[in-house]
Amino acid sequence: MFVIVLVAFIVGLAAALLFGPDRQPPVNNTDGLVATVLPDPQALVEFEMQDHRGQPFTQDDFQGHWSLVFFGFTSCPDICPMTLQVLADVRQLMQDSGSEPPSVALVSVDPARDDIPALQQYVAHFDPEFIGLRGADEQLLAFAKQLGAYYQPDAPDEDGNYNVAHSAALFLIDPRGRYHAVFSPPHYADQIATAMDRISG
Repeated sequence: MFVIVLVAFIVGLAAALLFGPDRQPPVNNTDGLVATVLPDPQALVEFEMQDHRGQPFTQDDFQGHWSLVFFGFTSCPDICPMTLQVLADVRQLMQDSGSEPPSVALVSVDPARDDIPALQQYVAHFDPEFIGLRGADEQLLAFAKQLGAYYQPDAPDEDGNYNVAHSAALFLIDPRGRYHAVFSPPHYADQIATAMDRISG
C-alpha cells in the first residue's frame, strides 16, 4: 500500500510540474480565480469503480455533462467538508443564474473505511445529487494517476485511527469525458461558478 500511495504522490508532483500555472493558459475571472485549462483535454483511460449506490461507475458515466471531481474521504476533519459545501454552493449559484450546474463526484482515498453506506450518507449531507465513488487500491490509483491527484495515509495511531493526506484540487471533466481543467485551492463558490460559466459557455 505504501508503494502505491508513494507512486501516486510522485505522479501528482509530476503532473503539477507538467500542468502547473506556468505551463497552461489560465482562465481568470474578475475575482482572481485561476482555472488551469489543458490546451489538449485528455481522454480518460478505462476504469471502473463503485458509486455510493453500489452501482458500477466508469469513464462513460462522465459523458454528456460537465463534472467536478474531488478526492477526499468521509473521516476528513476539515478540507473535505469545507470543499464539498463550496461545491454545493457552486451548484446552487449556477442553478439560480439559469446555468447548468456540474455533476460533483467525491472519490474516496480511504476505501478501507469508506464503504457504500458511509459514502451514501456523507455525500447526501451536502447535496442529494452528489456522487460518492470508491474502488480497490489499484482502481483508485489508476484513476488518480490520470488526473495527477495524490493521496497518502498516515501511520495509524495506537487506536488504529489515521488521517489521509490528499490533493485539494478540483478536477474538471468535460462532456466528452476528458480531463479539461483543474481548480487549485483556495476554493470560493462564486469564483468557481463564474469560471465554470466561462469554460463551459
